[in-house]
Amino acid sequence: MLTKSSHLIYAGQRIDIIHSIYRTVGDLKMFRHMGFRDLITTLILPFTPTSANSLKDCFTWMCDFDVKRYAQYSLRLHPVIGIPPFRNLNSKIIDSAVNYIEDFIKTKKIIGVGEIGMGFGTKDEYLLMKRQLALVSKFDLPVVIQAPTVNKVALTSIILKELVKSKVTRAIINHADLEIVELVLRTHEPNIKVGITVGQQATSPEEALNIFKSYSRSDRIVLNSSLGYKDSSVFGLANTIELFEEENIDEEFLERMYYSNYLEVFPSLSTRIKLMS
Repeated sequence: MLTKSSHLIYAGQRIDIIHSIYRTVGDLKMFRHMGFRDLITTLILPFTPTSANSLKDCFTWMCDFDVKRYAQYSLRLHPVIGIPPFRNLNSKIIDSAVNYIEDFIKTKKIIGVGEIGMGFGTKDEYLLMKRQLALVSKFDLPVVIQAPTVNKVALTSIILKELVKSKVTRAIINHADLEIVELVLRTHEPNIKVGITVGQQATSPEEALNIFKSYSRSDRIVLNSSLGYKDSSVFGLANTIELFEEENIDEEFLERMYYSNYLEVFPSLSTRIKLMS
């Protein structure tokens, strides 16, 4: 795609969720060229950490080094840190890592907790998620949830119930397919949003459009690319936005999906954007 002029495609502000530590300088320049100014970064690891310090080092990388690295290219990076689903993570590692997350919360270096969740529905994943939801509840923070990879309906139902138990009212259930979108939209919390992740090895722009059309009156969908360490393209979200424009999707709905809905989940984000402008 990307057939229109850059001014027409990228007019206005837009936000994306990415995994910043895997992005190259070339990607950062392209983000800027495409009109992105604000990027939310969450932690995802291709390995099980062997110590809490491994996680702390990743948190520091995201919150300190990468924030400064992105700023060099006029990009505002907003970290969201958490412990992703792991099936065999030592309880001592979890205890220390949760304390590290709390330290980053208290220093106001992050805008939320995530990605957390249950990838396969194990007891370890469940308990790890609950520990972090307790932290989210304690500090009244937003959370980014990684949608399950198996038994999606059953596990998403458990996640949504745990959000209610923990009195969490601001969240994004990310990497959602049509079934998960339907489940999330049944909840009554307006700021429990559902994330459709677009790009290679994720939902195609055409699939995202079909999901949106199935719930065309919903204002609780967010679009993102969640670019990580696997084969991916920085054009995923931009191509999806262009496709929605070509399909004459209402401009208000489209703007909500790549900007306003993020501000509703992360109210501190609007203040940070103003302060940094």
